[in-house]
Amino acid sequence: MLKLLFIEDQPEAVQPVINSLKRKTECDYACEIAGFNDAETVIDSFVPDVVILDLLENGGSAEPKTTGLATYDQIWNTRFCPIVVYSARPDILSEAHDEHPFVKIVQKGKDSEVKVEKSINELRPQIEAIRDAETRIRREFAVALRDVAPDAFRMFTDAAQRNDAILRSGRRRLAACMDTPLKPGEQLASWELYLCPPISGDIQLGDILRQSDGPVDDACSFCVVLTPSCDLVASGGRKPKVKNVLVSGCCSLPDALTRLQMVPKKGTLTNGEKLEAFKKQLRQAVLTPGYCKPFIPFPYLEKRIPAMAADLRHLKFIPIGDIARSGKAFDRIASIDSPFRELVSWAYLHTACRPGLPDRDFDSWCDDIIDLLRGDNGAVGQ
Repeated sequence: MLKLLFIEDQPEAVQPVINSLKRKTECDYACEIAGFNDAETVIDSFVPDVVILDLLENGGSAEPKTTGLATYDQIWNTRFCPIVVYSARPDILSEAHDEHPFVKIVQKGKDSEVKVEKSINELRPQIEAIRDAETRIRREFAVALRDVAPDAFRMFTDAAQRNDAILRSGRRRLAACMDTPLKPGEQLASWELYLCPPISGDIQLGDILRQSDGPVDDACSFCVVLTPSCDLVASGGRKPKVKNVLVSGCCSLPDALTRLQMVPKKGTLTNGEKLEAFKKQLRQAVLTPGYCKPFIPFPYLEKRIPAMAADLRHLKFIPIGDIARSGKAFDRIASIDSPFRELVSWAYLHTACRPGLPDRDFDSWCDDIIDLLRGDNGAVGQ
């Protein structure tokens, strides 16, 4: 059964849709209608699978209010579920929000009842995905609370401290549980290393930055934070320990492969055997270790991050005040999830943080080692 919540200040406007849905015998629908004022309360109590949302309050008047936009934001930020925007002016939404696969648009008018039903059916895969995710999260969180509660009760006698500890420890254990594979042999998609948009309010090591006026498809507009996260904390009353953030510039992935002398020869990409050999080299030399020489590859994420590589020898400082989610010289596009964040730190330390040493006579040193290996035998390896 699908639970449908119609948010509409004129119930008679959606009754034909509800009547049409209830006449269908192949699927059961539980339908509720709420006005804009009580939408939040009904969403919390009814927990709909889909919200059919009007955008206009007093839609028949000369100056209707766009109250539905605030309701849309409330759904989007608190009780997220698929939405069918069902309004005389659905275009209002596109002025405030980008397209999303969990949102369908239907304009009120001729045959709109059929279009609403079609939109709901098209959203069924998304509905099932949310149900599956919520079921697993609830199950894992229940197990996490079961396991951490005894320690919290042993360590704290104060109820408030105990409850806070259970919540904190439960969240951390839940995060760890959710990292385990859903099924044997499960593999992450390359772009799943991104936390996009960033979760933390603080800048973190591994954050992907883009010049705010730079093209989304130009790798040279991007850079990667290398300063340790602990030096960048600006929340909770703390002040960052640095005024400038160390970052590495980026280049396109083909440019990085060219500089690594790994660009395949002409005809390789159309020759099956040679193509497989190149893919094997790419996996072994770059993708499996996660970096190669000064380059860290980053996968493509449509409309957000191009296929690119961080160049750990192209370093620069950016004033910490020039970085924000938006509205500054550099936008925080994404953070990097653990353990990939640690990989960025390791690659940087391994590549760029060698001590500067004077030139030495390596030939004489080699001769000394060879003499040592020869010993009394007079030959190496015998």
